[in-house]
Amino acid sequence: MNRYYRYALIYSMFFTGISNIAGQTKYIDSLRHAIYVAGGDEQKLEAMVALCEEYKSIPRDTLDQFSFAARELAVKIKSSKRLKDLAELAVAYDYFRWGWSDSTIFTVDPVITANSVTKPEERSIYFKASRLKAMAYASRSHFQEALAILYKIVSEAEAYKDSLILSENTNSIGSIALARSHPQDALKWLSRALLAAGGTPRFIPVRAAVLVNVADAYHQLGKTDSAIFYIKNGIRLFRQVENLTSLALALQRQASILTAAGNFREAEQSLKDMIALRRTLGDGAMYAGDNISLAEFYLQTNQVKKAIQLCKDALVVGDVRSPGPDTAMSFSNAITIRLDYYQMLARCYKENGDAAAYQHTLEQILEAKDSFYQYNSAQAIAELQTKYEVQKKENTIIQQKLSITRKNNLFYAVMGIVFFAAVVAVILFYGYQKREKMKMAMMLEKEKDLALQSVAKAEENERKRIAADLHDNLGAYAASIVSNLDLVIPEVKNLRSGAALHELRNNSQAIVSQLNDTIWALKKEGLSLIDISDRIKIFIQRIQPSYPDTALNVMEQIEENRMLTPSHAFHLFRIMQEAINNALRHGKAKEIIVTIASSAAGWKITISDDGKGTPEHFSEKQKGNGLTNMQQRAADSGWDIVWLQNIPTGTAVVITPTTN
Repeated sequence: MNRYYRYALIYSMFFTGISNIAGQTKYIDSLRHAIYVAGGDEQKLEAMVALCEEYKSIPRDTLDQFSFAARELAVKIKSSKRLKDLAELAVAYDYFRWGWSDSTIFTVDPVITANSVTKPEERSIYFKASRLKAMAYASRSHFQEALAILYKIVSEAEAYKDSLILSENTNSIGSIALARSHPQDALKWLSRALLAAGGTPRFIPVRAAVLVNVADAYHQLGKTDSAIFYIKNGIRLFRQVENLTSLALALQRQASILTAAGNFREAEQSLKDMIALRRTLGDGAMYAGDNISLAEFYLQTNQVKKAIQLCKDALVVGDVRSPGPDTAMSFSNAITIRLDYYQMLARCYKENGDAAAYQHTLEQILEAKDSFYQYNSAQAIAELQTKYEVQKKENTIIQQKLSITRKNNLFYAVMGIVFFAAVVAVILFYGYQKREKMKMAMMLEKEKDLALQSVAKAEENERKRIAADLHDNLGAYAASIVSNLDLVIPEVKNLRSGAALHELRNNSQAIVSQLNDTIWALKKEGLSLIDISDRIKIFIQRIQPSYPDTALNVMEQIEENRMLTPSHAFHLFRIMQEAINNALRHGKAKEIIVTIASSAAGWKITISDDGKGTPEHFSEKQKGNGLTNMQQRAADSGWDIVWLQNIPTGTAVVITPTTN
C-alpha cells in the first residue's frame, strides 16, 4: 500500500461523516449568504459556526477566515456557552484541515471537558469534539489512542440509542482496521455499522461510507468482484447526496480495485474524475497527491509517456494559485511537492530507458533537497544538539544500571543452578513412574479407540444406507407426486377441490425440499462451515421471490474452516433456516444479514434483522414449537443459542459452541 493510498484511507475516516452536502454546492453558498444578511452579532455567529461545521467541504482559506472570526466574535459579544464551544470547535476543525494534529487536540480537549454526554443539550458537541480528537490521533497513525476514544463513543452511543453516532464511529473503527491491513476484523465492524444505519435519508452518507470501506476490505482479501459491487454502490450514494470530498476518495479506491481487476480504462477514468473533483474543492495538497497516484497508475499500466507528461505539467513554477474549475494552470512552488514529482519523473525516465533525462532529473532532486535542507538546517541542528545532550545523560544512567544488573545476575545465576539441579533430580525420580503409568494408559486408550472406530464405521454404513433409501424410494415417490399433481386439472366450479389440490401440491414440494436437505446432510461424511454457508445461500435463493421487499445477505468471515458431523451440520442448517423464517414471517424484517465467522478461537453464527424484535428471554407460552426446536437442536449438539435485541430495532440470533 503506497503512502498516498494509506493517507487517503486515514483521511477518509474523517471525511466520510454524516454531512449531506459538499463543497461548491448551493448549500454552501446559502450558508455564506446567511452570514452576510444576518440581523445581529448573535445571528451572524450562528451562521458562521454553521458554515464551519461543513469544514470537510469548504476551501481551507475560507475555513481560516470564518473559524477565527467566529472565535473573536464569541468573545466580543459574550455569547452563550454553546456558541463559544462551537466557535472553539470551528478553530479545531481548521487546525485539523491543515494537518496540525497537536493543535487540534490542544484546542478540542477543553471543549470535551466542558460538555457532558449525560446532558442532552451538550451531548451533540461532546460527540463531535471526541470524534475529532480520535481522528487527529488517527491522522498521525496513533491508532491505539484513536481506538480508545472511538470504543468509548460507541459504548455511549449504544447507551443513549443514538444509531447515527453508532454507525458512524463503528465505521471509523473498521477504517482503522483497514489501515492496519486487518480486513476480516474490519468486516465485523462494518457489518455492525451497516446494521445500525437506518433507511432514512440522513443515514445515506454513512451507509455510502460503509459500502466503500466494505469494498476496500474485499479488495484487501482479493475478492475483486465483491469489491467492485460494493464500491459502485457506495459511489452511487455519494453522488446522490453530492458529497464531493468523500466521492473523490471513493473514486480513488475504485481506481485501485479496477486496476487489480485489469480494467485499466475505467480505472484511469476514475482517477481523472477524482482529480476534477479535487480541483472543484480547491485542496492543493490532496490534488498533488492525486496527480502522483495517476502517474503511478500510468507507470504500472505501461503508459510511461503519459506519466512523464503529467509530471512535467505539474512541475510548472509561477504565481501561487489554488487549482479550481476555472483555472487553466496550477503551480508547484512548494519544495516538498516538487520533490514528489521529481522522484516520480526519475522513475519514469528510468523505466523508459532515457539515461540522460534520468541523470538530469536526479540532479534536480539533489538541488531541491539541498534547498529544503538549507531551509531547515538551523532548526535541525538545534534539535540534534538537544537530542545529543539528552542521550549523553541517558547513557550515563544506563551504564550505572548495567553495573548493578550484572552483580544481581551473577547472584541469581548461582541460585538458579542450585535450584535447577534439585528440580532435575525430582523430575528424574518421578519421570520413571510417570512413563510406566503412561504406557498402561496408552494401552487402555488404544483398546478404547478400536472400539469407537468399530461403532463409528457401523454408524457410517447405516447412515449411507438410509440416505440411499431416502433418495431412491421416498425421494422418487415425492418427486413423482409433485409431477403428477401438475397434470391434475380440477373442475372450475369445485372450489374446495381446487384449494385442496393447491395445498397438496405445496405440501408435496415441501416434502421434496425437506428430503433434499436431509439427504444433503446424510450422504456426506463431514460438512464444513463453507458447505453450510453455500446451502443457506441456496435456501435464500429459493425463498427470495416470496419476499421481494426484503434484502437477504450472507457474509463470510471464515479464517479457519471447520468440519461438522452430518447430524450437527443438519441441526445447524435447520436452526439458521428457522431463524430466517421467523425474521420474515413474524419480525417483518426488511434486511437480514447472516454472518458466518470462524477463527482459531472458535466459530459463531449470527442472524441479524431489523424487524419488530423479540424479547431476550421467552416464557414457555411465547416459545412455540419453532423456538423450542431451535433450543433443543442447539442443546443436543452442544451449542449455546441466544436471542439479542438490535439497536434501534430487530433481533440477533447467535449460535456458538458451549464453553466449559
